[in-house]
Amino acid sequence: MSELTAAAGESSHAGSAGSPRRPGAVVLESKLAPPPLGFPPVPRPRLLTLLTRRVAATPVTLVSGPAGAGKTVLAASWLRAQGDRQHVAWLSLEESDNAPAAFWAHVAAALRHAGIELPEPVAPGPGEHAPTPQTRLASVLLARPRPLVLILDNADCLTHRDLIGGLDLLVRYAGTRLRLVLCARADPPLPLHRYRLTDALTEIRADRLAFTAEETGVLLAALGAPVPEDIAAALCAATEGWAVALRLAAALLTRGTPPEQLVAALVDDDGGVAQYLSAEVLTRQPAAVRRFLLRISVTDQLWPDLLERLTGRHPSTRVLASLAAANAFVERAIGAAGGYRIHALFRELLQAQLAYEDPGAFTALHRACAGWYAAAGDLPRAVAHAGAAGDRELTARLLIDDLAVAGLLADGTAAESVPTGAGGPDAAVLRAAASLGSGVAAAAADLTLAAAAAVDTQTRSALRVAAAVTCAAAAAGPADDDVQAAAAHAESLLAEVPEEQEPRRAALGAVLAAERATALLHTDASDDTLLDAFRGALTATTTADAGSRLRARCLADLALLEALAGRLSQAAELVSDYEALAEQHLLPEARREGAAATAAAWTCLERHELGDARRWLGRAQGRPADAAGTGALRVVLHSRLQRARGDLDAADQALQPALDLPAVPRWVREQVVAEAARVRLARRDGPGSRRLVGRLPAASPRAAVLRATAAALGLGEESPGPVAIRSGRLSPVLAVEDAVVRTCLLAATSDVSGAVATLELALRLAAPERLRRPFLDAPPQLRPLLRTHPALTAAGSWLDPTAAPAPTPQRPAEGSGLPRTPAPAPPLVGELSARELEVLEHIAAMLSTAEIAAALFISVNTVRTHIRSILRKLAVPGRAAAVRRARQLGIL
Repeated sequence: MSELTAAAGESSHAGSAGSPRRPGAVVLESKLAPPPLGFPPVPRPRLLTLLTRRVAATPVTLVSGPAGAGKTVLAASWLRAQGDRQHVAWLSLEESDNAPAAFWAHVAAALRHAGIELPEPVAPGPGEHAPTPQTRLASVLLARPRPLVLILDNADCLTHRDLIGGLDLLVRYAGTRLRLVLCARADPPLPLHRYRLTDALTEIRADRLAFTAEETGVLLAALGAPVPEDIAAALCAATEGWAVALRLAAALLTRGTPPEQLVAALVDDDGGVAQYLSAEVLTRQPAAVRRFLLRISVTDQLWPDLLERLTGRHPSTRVLASLAAANAFVERAIGAAGGYRIHALFRELLQAQLAYEDPGAFTALHRACAGWYAAAGDLPRAVAHAGAAGDRELTARLLIDDLAVAGLLADGTAAESVPTGAGGPDAAVLRAAASLGSGVAAAAADLTLAAAAAVDTQTRSALRVAAAVTCAAAAAGPADDDVQAAAAHAESLLAEVPEEQEPRRAALGAVLAAERATALLHTDASDDTLLDAFRGALTATTTADAGSRLRARCLADLALLEALAGRLSQAAELVSDYEALAEQHLLPEARREGAAATAAAWTCLERHELGDARRWLGRAQGRPADAAGTGALRVVLHSRLQRARGDLDAADQALQPALDLPAVPRWVREQVVAEAARVRLARRDGPGSRRLVGRLPAASPRAAVLRATAAALGLGEESPGPVAIRSGRLSPVLAVEDAVVRTCLLAATSDVSGAVATLELALRLAAPERLRRPFLDAPPQLRPLLRTHPALTAAGSWLDPTAAPAPTPQRPAEGSGLPRTPAPAPPLVGELSARELEVLEHIAAMLSTAEIAAALFISVNTVRTHIRSILRKLAVPGRAAAVRRARQLGIL
């Protein structure tokens, strides 16, 4: 009797219990239905819908994935979802079924269990051959009015050549009346390639079986361990959506494991995942393959050359291809031709096992990876492997070669990667850079080694550059000559950095620009020099992506300098950019730059917005003051607020400590002295005012304005003449103060027409910035003109802080003899290209440089080139300003 006939005779086992028992293979009823799960499966509509559609469309559907991926659960859930089960048969297979007789007997039993009647066999006539099981079964299926779905679970047990051949013939003979669903860890040896060519195969593999973040949350909730969406998403990413790991994670959660410790708990030696992977995957591999997996687990990128170095096998890709085909938690790496990857949790287990069994090999293999990645130019990975090997000197050397000091100095990043306890100049430079990036003075011994390395022509270029930049950053302080010399030396060495490290080179250049600008704050450099230095530094830190901390520092310091110069709108924008950056990085108030809050308070006080000025000054006092004198400027602000209240004694008293500070830089000292002189003038103390003005440089425009103010008040020893300042480049605030005091001097000489014209100029200069303070501080001759002259009354309406901002006044006509008002924003230097417009739109959407590169399929360096061109053409210092300027011009 044929196998199919024998199976038909087993109706007592597969059909009604009352049928007489017939000889043949023993069929277990439990194999004809999905196994009990022990838990309610979570509905996954996307997979159920996919399986329904594909079963209807193709003769063969392969559900293939590693152990615990949810293959059986999916098929069983789909079976339960079918309203009419008379057309679906289930058969769970095992190793003993890998024989034609046993297999076809079980298939026959599965069909009977699904309600399909099999005819009694007919003995063949003389000279005839008995039909094969697949032929008889195909004839039964072809006679049915609708297709039958046959689900074979654990189909990778089927390897017998005759059995596989017969199953293939059944698929072909049954035509549209059979839908075969194969659930398997490894691909069964059916001619899948031929099925693919004829569109007869649907494949649902591990990537589709993996749980999504949303499904992870639903699963955990169903298992009694609900978690927030972000925790579910993080767990899904860490487990790569592997069903078994998620169920084990739910068990850990219900036992009280904190969500942030889940992943570590899963891969512990006694964790469920480790035990599952060891039993279901690792121990099933031959000893040679097991050793192979342990050795390659040290790297997450399985490139052929690297694998040959780690294992001595050539080629290793055959083993990996076999493991990938067997769904042994090895798969091809997406987007990497010829590359493979190991599932993250399986790799954790392998590494732990290797470190336990052979710690020497663990260290040696990581060191080999470090050397391979360093030679390939992937220094960050090389550093990570050197650190895993515990080789501190190698780690330090690789970090220097990767120019990691750029991140350490610019943003304080990667400080945790600096090896502790390592010796030599590499480690010394890294420690010094990490200290400086954290705002702490570097150790003298480390700086000594760094200084020696910077000038040693026999050492590596990367070490010389890193050491020189670090020394320049360490020199930033009162000794301006030192930092400028160190920065010049470092810049000469930057030219030696290879082109492939351009991002690091640009970041180091930005560090130098910022440190040079910071060093100038400690000197008597002119206002224009300071502004130019910080504008350049901000542009460099922005275009080079040199780190948020360095850019934030430049924003804050430039905002303060712009506020002191009277460019209040620009200062306010810079403060806004700084505070937005601080909010983005969740920086606490006590760690924010004091210069930004001081700039905001100064801007508000110049506009006579006293309430806002007090609030910003309060915030500034809660922030650290830098060594260049921000604290002294806060004293000036406090004095001005007291003077605005009419409390001249308190204003004078507040200034005294700042007047006695030693070695205060010029740009701060002038503000302190000028405010003290104004307090004296308000008290009608002419001699006291003159003594203070004498502490300013003789050619200082601020000193000239103060002397003219004293003359207008009748407190000067002699009149400086009708015009205080006729030439020289003045900041907006000094230009307004000069025009105001000239108005008063002209009014004192009864030159009303000249006074009115000059006051109109002062109002035009001050209106765009709403600069009110010079008019409120003016000598008494100014107020009658503003109150009585009709043209001035309208032009000065914005002086009321409650009034709406006045429109920007027209520029004086050519040949009028009046100084021109500051020009509007410069026009486009050139038209933006189509690609630059695309980059600008992504900048407006707040994408990072790397995200823009990915969105446009171009390199990060190309994006930086476009950004530099955009900033140049729009004549702006940074990205935020570029977006604002583009919107003003109607480009965005």
